[in-house]
Amino acid sequence: MESHLAGKTMEEALERARHLNKEGLGTLLSPHFDRESSRTGAEHADRSGEETGSLIKAMGMKLIRGGLSLDPRDFEIDAGWARTMERISPLVVRAEEYGYGVWLEAEDPETAGAVLDLYLGLRPRFPHLGITLSARFSRALSDLSAVAAVRGRVRLVKGLQIPGESLAAGGAGLEAESEINGRFRLLLEILFRDSNFFAIATHDPDLIEEAHRLSGISPRMFEFQLYLGVAEALAKRLVYERGHPTTIYLPYGEGTGRHIDRLKRTDRLRSS
Repeated sequence: MESHLAGKTMEEALERARHLNKEGLGTLLSPHFDRESSRTGAEHADRSGEETGSLIKAMGMKLIRGGLSLDPRDFEIDAGWARTMERISPLVVRAEEYGYGVWLEAEDPETAGAVLDLYLGLRPRFPHLGITLSARFSRALSDLSAVAAVRGRVRLVKGLQIPGESLAAGGAGLEAESEINGRFRLLLEILFRDSNFFAIATHDPDLIEEAHRLSGISPRMFEFQLYLGVAEALAKRLVYERGHPTTIYLPYGEGTGRHIDRLKRTDRLRSS
């Protein structure tokens, strides 16, 4: 596994995206910035905004097929969702000018509620904006209901337990993996019943098979999203053998350490 996944720099990530596009795969670029390099949250947010703006322009110039995934923690979500809205709105406008959709990440239990408020505030202006919902959080069902009420777009993830995660923080606490899988399946059923476009981001073969089964019963516009470095062969099978649009998630930059840890844990779960 490469130390920086899609690359240490934007240029490396864009080159990786270009090659994946040639193979018939969509790409979801996710810049992750070193939060320790800035002295204040505002300085980090300013830098994140500038570099994300540069990424969007570069994607457009290189005709990259895909979109972006942004972590609101890079845009001062800790200071309140209204301030983050001011920072992210111009970036979503620019992305949509190039035809790129944007997904907001919300897998941190401490900020998941604020990200949902941010999303609901932005959704009326940006019809192609999406949000991540984690089946590990007990609040996922109510969050999906709130997103469905505004006809929003959901990226459903299973999520991995965060060290120190607690019920008070909105997480799943010590729930068994089987309970989380059950919630994921229930969320899947709701999405296939009520939603027009969504993304399924999991490497669990049973959950992927369930999504394929449901797609035969209730055809919907959806895509699978898989991590770079985990399941490229699976991604190609989903595209070429089953005809499902599939996107590869491409985190890059100095702040990808948490993604490397996540992938290591994913590999351990898959081999257990």
